[in-house]
Amino acid sequence: MINEMLHLAELAHPQEACGVLLDSGRVYPCRNIAGNPNTQFELDPVDYAAAEQLGKVVGIWHSHPDDTAEPSLVDRVMCERTALPWHIVSWPNGEHTLTAPDGWQAPYEGRPFCWGVFDCFSLAQDWHRRETDINLPRAAAREDFWRHGENPFAAWLASAPVDVVTDEIQRGDLIFMMCEAEVINHVAVYIGDSRILHQLYNQPSQVSIYGGWWQRCTVTVVRPRHE
Repeated sequence: MINEMLHLAELAHPQEACGVLLDSGRVYPCRNIAGNPNTQFELDPVDYAAAEQLGKVVGIWHSHPDDTAEPSLVDRVMCERTALPWHIVSWPNGEHTLTAPDGWQAPYEGRPFCWGVFDCFSLAQDWHRRETDINLPRAAAREDFWRHGENPFAAWLASAPVDVVTDEIQRGDLIFMMCEAEVINHVAVYIGDSRILHQLYNQPSQVSIYGGWWQRCTVTVVRPRHE
């Protein structure tokens, strides 16, 4: 099985190979439709559906070209989301790792940017899910929505379980901002002591002092509520 994955990794190099494992033990390759297949992978849904016609999917596999087989933070969080074991092989190193879903949670700070997995809104969702047990719905938006003048956060704010803050800002409040854009394109979580937890586009998640430029970018502050 591992040798077959390594062979497929060699054929796909320098791009990431990917696919699924079936209950029969078959290694089923899928096309990688990620925007940058040299550093990311996304399973083609048509190929995934075809694999399901042949048997039960019991695992996900992909390759790390010119790198180790150690799972990235994105790999680990996606392993948890899929609730399936993840096999990673590296080419040409020939390494193999197996990561099983075990309840692992990503740290709040230092997350690498990956739209839909690690971004400002995902961070706000994760924080509230863990700290307040509030499950915030995700705003429907494409990665570069603000560059096209789209304003999905406006629709989200109109329908989400949140209230506009009119009193003093509190821990857990969400701060929506326009950062060098003409529409809301960033959200931060206020975590107390004049600090915000957030993740800028293509940057690691971080804690910043809420003042100066961040306050000037602020459009509205809302307080999530339990429904």
